[in-house]
Amino acid sequence: MNDMTAINRESSIASLAKWTLAAEPAYVSDLALRQAELLTLDSVACAYSARNASAPRRVAAMIDELGSKPACTLIGHSGRGSVLDATFLNCALVRSQDFNDVQFIQKDGKLHIGGHCSDVLAAALAVGEAQGARGQDVLAAIIMGYELFRRLRDLMPMDSVWDGASAVGVVAAAMAGRIMGLDEARQANALALALARCATPSIVRYGELSGAKNMVGALLAREGVQLTLLAAKGMTGPQQVLDHRWGMQEVFDPALGFERLWAPIDELFILRSHVKTFACIGTAQASIVAALNAHRLLAGRVSDIEAIDVIMADLPIIRKQQAEKPRLTPSTHETADHSFTFLPAVVLMDGELTERQYVNERWAQPETRALTAKVRLSVSEELRARSPEAMPCQIRVHLAGGEVIQTECLYPPGHSFPDRGLAREPVVEKFKEVTETILTGERQARIIEEVLDLRNKGTVGPTISLLSI
Repeated sequence: MNDMTAINRESSIASLAKWTLAAEPAYVSDLALRQAELLTLDSVACAYSARNASAPRRVAAMIDELGSKPACTLIGHSGRGSVLDATFLNCALVRSQDFNDVQFIQKDGKLHIGGHCSDVLAAALAVGEAQGARGQDVLAAIIMGYELFRRLRDLMPMDSVWDGASAVGVVAAAMAGRIMGLDEARQANALALALARCATPSIVRYGELSGAKNMVGALLAREGVQLTLLAAKGMTGPQQVLDHRWGMQEVFDPALGFERLWAPIDELFILRSHVKTFACIGTAQASIVAALNAHRLLAGRVSDIEAIDVIMADLPIIRKQQAEKPRLTPSTHETADHSFTFLPAVVLMDGELTERQYVNERWAQPETRALTAKVRLSVSEELRARSPEAMPCQIRVHLAGGEVIQTECLYPPGHSFPDRGLAREPVVEKFKEVTETILTGERQARIIEEVLDLRNKGTVGPTISLLSI
């Protein structure tokens, strides 16, 4: 028996491999495919918005210096690259502005941040383009990948020292193997290899944030695809990587039930994937809406502001993020777009939150710092109860003379509801807004039309190639 067939059929990896390759009617339902198309368009918008961001610029420069097989589209760039380079750059682009989708998960009866599944979505596009895959097959792989991401995250305790991005490399391998049409043995090896390389410490997402936060997903996605390509050529991985105590049990807790990984589908996780309509952390989206509403009522009286109460849902993740000291007085773009003090303050001043609010270190300017210092953070159980599946916010602006302006947002416009998914308009408007200086109106319209009809494409290549510049 050769090493490609000597797989323990009772291992967790074997069961998981079979599940990732299975034909699943839920993956090709109209609602699921529509949601996957909208999230693909949103991810493309995020990639375009990050063309000039520092991290993807460095990746693009490295690809240019080293050379790359021109097989796949590099979003927003004129050149082409190998499937690995396209995965690396495009995933970095999607993630770099912290503008891509966000998921919330229930843990111990409380809502938490589940992560950003679209960190890895561009890997499916690159592999699909390289393989000449059908649009529906690529979308089905994305839907499966979102589901696998949730299941892996469910096996990670909330107090774990390992970051949720640890799931990304495994998801990339699973999606790539499905699109490539691997058999169960090779898929099991791809997943085993990816699991052996996926562990990422949570420090990438806390404290004084570094460039690693926005790059870790792209690094893991690239590695997941690369390991799948090796598995396709016969490379084997440790089949007991989940089951053995020397495997990944410190990252994914077996006490939480590995069998949950390959359990039947109930409600698709992709339908709980929310789009950020503002370029900042997902837990602050509602606060931006509330601040925009307060700005209109404020009518330019910024100098009259004495205090700003930002009241958020009483959840462990909110308490944790509110207590992060570097975010209270941000000193970098990475901490500014995660700051519950800076973000509402600058929106009250400007009446918008775009990339313009981060230009010239806006968070460090004296006027901005002075208003940021007037923000008082707190939490409310009553607010949480009124919007249990979201991250709501209420803002109270106290003015000289005693007037109080109060606004709130329970569900921001990019919130996805499981029974109907995302609204089309916020996704399309976001795409148009971030590409208005990059693409002509005609090109915008064509990309929107093509991406939102991806399920009907005999091959994704022509659609993906539209994303170059």
